Amino acid sequence: MKPIFQRSPHNPILAARDMPFPAAAVLNPGATEHEGDVVLVLRVEDHAGFSSIYVARSKDGVTGWRIQPEPLLRHGEPRWRYEMYGCEDPRVVYLSEQGYWYITYTGYSSSGAAVALARTKDFVEAERVGLIFSPNNKDSALFPKRFNGRWAVLHRPDAGGGIEDIWIAYSPDLIHWGEPRCVLREGYGPAWDAVKVGAGPPPVLTEFGWLLIYHGVKAYGGELLYRAGAAVLDEIEPHEVIGRTSGWLFQAEEIYEVSGLVPGVVFPTGMLIRGDELWMYYGAADTCVCLATAKLKDVLEVVVPQ
Repeated sequence: MKPIFQRSPHNPILAARDMPFPAAAVLNPGATEHEGDVVLVLRVEDHAGFSSIYVARSKDGVTGWRIQPEPLLRHGEPRWRYEMYGCEDPRVVYLSEQGYWYITYTGYSSSGAAVALARTKDFVEAERVGLIFSPNNKDSALFPKRFNGRWAVLHRPDAGGGIEDIWIAYSPDLIHWGEPRCVLREGYGPAWDAVKVGAGPPPVLTEFGWLLIYHGVKAYGGELLYRAGAAVLDEIEPHEVIGRTSGWLFQAEEIYEVSGLVPGVVFPTGMLIRGDELWMYYGAADTCVCLATAKLKDVLEVVVPQ
């Protein structure tokens, strides 16, 4: 059976060697389009082990990347003490009502991993909103529209006891968040996503509801294997799940996915809909950035009963 996702022959499309400065790894990018370019918002780890968020642009979304030499969000700024260890794993979405691209990311410090929010109009400068969820929490992705007057965001709190599910919260102003609900629970027993699940890119609206690509984790011999699956959430009440893949859709197989700083990891964080195709940008082995594409209808067919 032909796989649903096809890897770009140019993979890895971005690696540490492509940065115009010393870097140890480039991974887990948010993706959007701006002024005729595909824009990737990159987590870049430096040689000291700390991560900041940089911007890369490409006309075709695959080759010819232009890297901005200064970070959009730099870790260790004195005013932002919950980011002293890193700004990590950004997701980006355009909120047309606000006129800004909003970036959710992990602020990492001695207090743990927390969810932070920033916004930009040009991807040259960014304005921090601040933390929206306290530690330990991560894997956060905004929806691009309001629901009954409220914004919505997915996130993954650590509930203790090994429970790591995908939750949702709502906000009237993108600052104060509440109405928590559990959206997608981790699997059970030997399931491919039994250790934990986390949101991937910001959901996109389809004819069936909001398509969410998410990562699921299973332990093999003490090692964690990260794969990608999909779910569809209700268009009006996105805390309600319409469908979910019974198994994974995408896993580490190529050398750049099974060999690296953290082998066996595919971690999707950016997604574009281009015509009838879904373009999924992901981190591979916590080392480089890659691209895989699929027909949108093929993904929906395995999530929603036809």
